[in-house]
Amino acid sequence: MTIWSDFYDLVIPDLPGCTFSAADSALRQSAITFCEQSLAWQVAHPDVPVVAGIAGYAFAPPEGTVVHAVTFAALDGEEIAPYLGGAGVSAQNWRGWISAPQYIVDDAASITLVPRPGAAAILIMTVALKPSPVSTGIDDALFNEYREAIVHGALARLMLSPKKPYTNAQLAAYHQQQFSIKTAAAGLRAARSHTRAPLRTSIMSRR
Repeated sequence: MTIWSDFYDLVIPDLPGCTFSAADSALRQSAITFCEQSLAWQVAHPDVPVVAGIAGYAFAPPEGTVVHAVTFAALDGEEIAPYLGGAGVSAQNWRGWISAPQYIVDDAASITLVPRPGAAAILIMTVALKPSPVSTGIDDALFNEYREAIVHGALARLMLSPKKPYTNAQLAAYHQQQFSIKTAAAGLRAARSHTRAPLRTSIMSRR
């Protein structure tokens, strides 16, 4: 795992007087936004045994991460799509469901299958991750590929801090523009290359 202090050589020289805790917070928020907007951090989720009659299943992301989106899901090898019907699906008559099985991502913690499964199965997923609000770093692969985008995002945030030695609205705008450009490019790359081939990253562990 790459911890936030591994970014310092790329960030601190441009921020005279910036505390390490402020840099860590900005790097974390930048990484979260980058992952949300690009979906660049895609991994194969551990297979989930589905039980007949049980609709909801908790995600099991690596330590220090949360699931932001499901980008692929299949039940026993058959791809299933996200449910687009909106809220209130739990109140439906499940026995009246005639379409193919679908899923709802309720929040960062769980996925719900619709209709309620009638038999045991195996759910496989590719998920897009992001750092958790208390994460201590990111996966090494993300650092190696996308550290410039994350650094630009952190600098943009910090340079907008009021009344600091490094406050600089003009430079903040530049770094925000670079962050947006690099994040969009990462998102396009993810859309092209990770549709069925998730980035295989190691389980994060604390140093």
